[in-house]
Amino acid sequence: PQIMLLKACLLVLLWASNIQCFYVHRAVTGFGVPPVLTSLRPCMPCQRPSSSLKRSSKWVVCGKSAKTPRWMALESYPGEDLLRDRALVSTAWLQDNLDSVTILDVRGVVEKLPAEGDFVRTVYRPCKEQFLNGHIPGAEFVDWTADIVDPQSDVPVQLSPKDLFEAAMEEKGVSNDNTIVVYDNGKMLFATRLWWALTYYGHKNVRVLDGGWKRWCAEGRDVSSETDCPLKKYADFKASVDLPSLRCEASDMRAIIEKQSEACIIDARNAAQFTSRERRARRSGCIPGAANIPYKRLIDKDKGGYLSNERMMEIFKEEKLDIEELKTRKTFLYCNGGVASTAVLFALWKLGVPLSNLSNYDGSWGEWGNQEDEVLYPVARL
Repeated sequence: PQIMLLKACLLVLLWASNIQCFYVHRAVTGFGVPPVLTSLRPCMPCQRPSSSLKRSSKWVVCGKSAKTPRWMALESYPGEDLLRDRALVSTAWLQDNLDSVTILDVRGVVEKLPAEGDFVRTVYRPCKEQFLNGHIPGAEFVDWTADIVDPQSDVPVQLSPKDLFEAAMEEKGVSNDNTIVVYDNGKMLFATRLWWALTYYGHKNVRVLDGGWKRWCAEGRDVSSETDCPLKKYADFKASVDLPSLRCEASDMRAIIEKQSEACIIDARNAAQFTSRERRARRSGCIPGAANIPYKRLIDKDKGGYLSNERMMEIFKEEKLDIEELKTRKTFLYCNGGVASTAVLFALWKLGVPLSNLSNYDGSWGEWGNQEDEVLYPVARL
């Protein structure tokens, strides 16, 4: 009887150890979704919570969550440092490698119509005619309003489902093994949108031309008006979502607000929209808790492309966003349609924030701002 009693006491102690680990993690992360404790083994890393955990929004539990939102899982991305170093290429590099890469021209515009009070209507347009008049030799045109969007979505320019995206990329000559270079007119948002989409769907070697078409032309580099037969370009591309947290939905944003987590939210729209002076949806305002980094602040107005890393870090710091801290926190970004936000997301990645810590809210304000339910879709008005 004494041995049986001793065994029972040991089991109780082990069980209590797991419970304690869970509550320590819930306290430092800010998340309170109850886990299913699948084992009575104590979680060794939990015994001495480090100071870094206090700043982290990682979801760490002893056991498995019954239903863990995809953005909580911070996956690793193989070879990320090497990919980051190569991700932003110069015009000189592309000139030297024209024959060894697949080039995608994704130029486009967001056209503003005359304002009606505080409301500004916008029209999304591709720049196909400009492409036909001249492009980087060997480039294929990608219509950002049609080729890579979900035709069934009520929210404009949402990312297309995997099968449609695969088919569209195969027609443009994209395969899993080739190096892809994407460019736009130099404002970077359309190029980074396509970079984000390709990366989300598993391509491991996508690069963005710094300065895009604007810088290419300013430097007097080669231009062509020729287009190849689509059959000559066709390739085999198999999409796979290896990093699902790179894309998030309204329910994920709601969970952040409800849990009051330490995750960071960045609004990439202009200051007028962020502060409710300009409206591009049914409602004005911003998602509660968001910081404002208009993507244009990170772009060189004269030459196109990104500002220096040092200057971009200063801009984030001006808004009380420390890059070193963001390396340990989950960051969610949005704009009006999930396009301009990818320009800021790409900049953060270039500055060292892991891809697993970055998530683009695809629906963005085009979805959130057009909802009537103030409880499910709360708005802050500054």
